[in-house]
Amino acid sequence: MDVVLIALVLQCCVVAVSGYPGGAPSSSCAGMVPGHGAAVQAGASPYTVTMTASTYTAGDVIEVTVSGGTFRGLLVQAQSPGCFGFPLPSFSVMSGDDNVSTLACPGQANSAITHTSRSDKTQATFYWTPGQDLGHINFRATVVQNFNTFWVNITSPELRNSVNPVPGPSCQTNGNQDNAGADLKAHIVFSILSILSALFFVL
Repeated sequence: MDVVLIALVLQCCVVAVSGYPGGAPSSSCAGMVPGHGAAVQAGASPYTVTMTASTYTAGDVIEVTVSGGTFRGLLVQAQSPGCFGFPLPSFSVMSGDDNVSTLACPGQANSAITHTSRSDKTQATFYWTPGQDLGHINFRATVVQNFNTFWVNITSPELRNSVNPVPGPSCQTNGNQDNAGADLKAHIVFSILSILSALFFVL
């Protein structure tokens, strides 16, 4: 286990040297915090995350927009309430939109949206299409205005699911003691990736 963790740390640190001005890497999915060395803004965010619908069922195409002023970078996930760090697919972007792209968080294709360059943007619009009824969800965003100014955990209004009104199982823990060791290892790796994500989310 120690060897695996050391290998993860070394690999992550090597990759972090080059930075990611073209968008957040998948390792940023855990913490959703830029590694700019500046404090997260404590005041209210000028940005909002809105949807074209207030309810959904499996297969619906939900249009989502981040707006509120000029910004350079973003990272957006769909999550069950209280399940921070467990993104729910599936996102897509408009044809020809070169400002944002989908991101594959670990184990989940198209489970986030990120920027494609650090050029100024005034809004970003994209789509979320769930393959199943996942319960009520929120969209959570990190928006970077400039290198030293950014907001995290910008939360949309709740998108409610009338078929399955409770959060999905994505963040529920397994009480089986036989899996305790595996759960602990996964938690350690997840914690390390959360800390190192600060090195990766560089614009």
